[in-house]
Amino acid sequence: MKPRETLLGLLVLALVLGGVWWARGRSHAGSPVTAESAAKAAAPGGTAEASIPDVTLADQTVDLGDVRLSLSVAPRPILAFARSRFRARAEAAGAPVALENGRVSFEMTMPMGDHRYTLVPGTEGWQEAEVVLPLCGSGKRRWFATLEGTVAGKPRTARFQLDLTPPSGPPAP
Repeated sequence: MKPRETLLGLLVLALVLGGVWWARGRSHAGSPVTAESAAKAAAPGGTAEASIPDVTLADQTVDLGDVRLSLSVAPRPILAFARSRFRARAEAAGAPVALENGRVSFEMTMPMGDHRYTLVPGTEGWQEAEVVLPLCGSGKRRWFATLEGTVAGKPRTARFQLDLTPPSGPPAP
């Protein structure tokens, strides 16, 4: 009776493992790329860092279809522990539009504390925030900026990346 129970147990185990393998294969194969899946891939630790606009050396824009969100930073290089001015702007049909409740938040792939800033009105349709970001003790320099706000009643979000330069070091690559 013992070999029969063992054989039955192995059969059940094989079926369970086969079901898990099949379910995992179906959930990843042929999955369409959506804005949500792209955002998850672009999150810190995700696989799509290269596709996130990089504001380290130049201003960048994310096209969300009917709205474009731009992020600018000055001065460059972006120095750790120094005050930088981050400016954001929303545009529709080539003209600035209101970015209501605009804010920009910063994070790394590891916890670095709360770095959320409310954007205040600037000139020419820009909104801005004075930001100070620390340098990570691990030596990593890559930060991610998430620009959020509401345009024409719809929530809008865009992600950007940037590399800090140490206070007395060479410019970021």
